[in-house]
Amino acid sequence: MGFGLGVLAGIIATIIAGIIWDPLKYLVFAHLPQFFIEKLVFRLPRLPRDRNLTGTWETEFEKDGIAHYETAIVSQLFGRVWGIIEYHKQYDSGRRLRKYRMTGSVRENILVATYDIVSPKQPLDRGSFTLEFLLGGTKLEGCYSWTDDSSREPKGDKYVWTRLDIRVKKSRIHGKGVFAEEEYQVGSEVAYFRGYEIDYDTRYSLTFEGHKIEPTGPLKYLNHSCDPNCCFRGRTLVTKRQVEQGEELTVDYSETEDGNKVSYPFKCNCGSGNCRKDIGVLVS
Repeated sequence: MGFGLGVLAGIIATIIAGIIWDPLKYLVFAHLPQFFIEKLVFRLPRLPRDRNLTGTWETEFEKDGIAHYETAIVSQLFGRVWGIIEYHKQYDSGRRLRKYRMTGSVRENILVATYDIVSPKQPLDRGSFTLEFLLGGTKLEGCYSWTDDSSREPKGDKYVWTRLDIRVKKSRIHGKGVFAEEEYQVGSEVAYFRGYEIDYDTRYSLTFEGHKIEPTGPLKYLNHSCDPNCCFRGRTLVTKRQVEQGEELTVDYSETEDGNKVSYPFKCNCGSGNCRKDIGVLVS
């Protein structure tokens, strides 16, 4: 009896171990080391800017004659590089965010990297690229190749990365926010508001010249302030005053909506001396 129970317990333990091994292995060997390395990276002196990829990049490529845009959040430790590339893909049922894990290395003035899809999970969607540092490290250019389930023949074209001196991280105002990686003077252009047009308001959408735009890049996390340090000139985010490195970038949401009406009212937590507290009115 005791032997039979022992065998049964062993079988059950083996089944449980098989179920939890893959996620546990992924956590221990991927997420935890990356977490600690990233914490270390941001406490180490930065590499020279013209060889340092750490930060936020807007990536551009052409596919089937159409321009596409992605956002890359990158970390670097000496010559090793890793990060996440986000891309919004158009489906018949709408758009869906696709995330890719990127790993690579920098040698002299060349970045060589591979990428593989993280979500949504699918058997084949991966590729590689080689980029050259240009303009003092503010831009990279080169070519990429990719293969996915729709066509197993590798394809490729020109690939361009442009540095955005902003970073998305935790905000005291609300959730995540957008922060300056460098100092900005008055009237500096920070980033272009990328996104796709929709017919309804969402919590992230902004309105430009009567068109509602759902953001796809880091400006999705741009928070409101009653005394903002930025505004939009067209769809380009521009500083209204000097912004220090590490300062959160903010706009007045009422300036980006039809008739200055915010579709999703909220309690403001900007902390400015002229805070209006209650922002927005309901619109039909």
